[in-house]
Amino acid sequence: MEKWLHEDVWCANHLSVKAFLPLAILIIFFSVSCTSGTVSDSRIAMDTLITVSIPEKDSEYIDDIFALVYEIDGELSRYNDESWIYKINENAGISPVSVPEEVFNLISASIDMAFDTDGLFNPAIGPLSALWGIGSEDARVPEKDEIEAVLPLLDYTLVELSEEDLSVYLPLPGMALDLGGVGKGYAADRIHELLDSFGVSGAIVNLGGNVLAYGSGDGGRPWRIGIRNPEGESSDSVMSIECEDMTVITSGVYQRYLEEDGVRYHHILDSKTGYPAVSDIVSATVISSSGTLGDMLSTTLLAAGSEKAMDIAAEYGVRCILILSDGSVLDSSEGQIAVLQK
Repeated sequence: MEKWLHEDVWCANHLSVKAFLPLAILIIFFSVSCTSGTVSDSRIAMDTLITVSIPEKDSEYIDDIFALVYEIDGELSRYNDESWIYKINENAGISPVSVPEEVFNLISASIDMAFDTDGLFNPAIGPLSALWGIGSEDARVPEKDEIEAVLPLLDYTLVELSEEDLSVYLPLPGMALDLGGVGKGYAADRIHELLDSFGVSGAIVNLGGNVLAYGSGDGGRPWRIGIRNPEGESSDSVMSIECEDMTVITSGVYQRYLEEDGVRYHHILDSKTGYPAVSDIVSATVISSSGTLGDMLSTTLLAAGSEKAMDIAAEYGVRCILILSDGSVLDSSEGQIAVLQK
């Protein structure tokens, strides 16, 4: 596997799951209308609704796909006391934890991205994300002294990785990894490998807005994917793109947030300040052959702001589509392509 380990979904005529996806940020337009030859199944995993749409002739593989998703969730969830991430966090300041090679490589890639982006993407942000709790029943705005107390624990440069025994060590008690910013993209890559092994010609897997457009649609046509308009309803799109065998992953400040005293606090946190990242980007979409890379970059680009985001996308060789707070829509392959009515 390479270093970057390779929502509202609806079918034009009759398949609709939008009632279950209030936080969805992508819309899938199938390349042709849905027919009886397509089977879709939706289940809850990784704290979201996951939908698999696959040719009927390959429907026997749906259970295998979800089994893999549940396995990955069990490996990476920081809240599951059987997961590797939970074990690493529980042993912070105590001892290293040896993990499977796939998990080690994912953590290593995440730490590399943290170094490459000067912490815009930070897998060691666990103590801060737990403090805010955005997306959970315990969400709240922490006191300033609480935030200041956890900032030293977010230092990703302290994480110790040993290739010799595939171990991970967090040297300070209270440090914690949180791979929520990469887990679904990583799952997309693992599902891609599984579909390869089955010889499936095409499938759509929507992991709560992280979309794997595997292969191609009916008749070899590209999949057509719409980018949601942040100012509109969940089914409103700004534009659509065509792609084959790619992941399309969006981070948006409207996806998960907390409102208190008339102020909205989104879930993408700045590990330098301890508060939600200040950016002129409200939605960042990355189109990439690697879900792992795309997931990390979508968070990174949003936090970076538009002046830096295009350069970062170019550095990693991915296409990005940014929707800015002033309504501008920027496509790294074309420049400014629209201004939304606000």
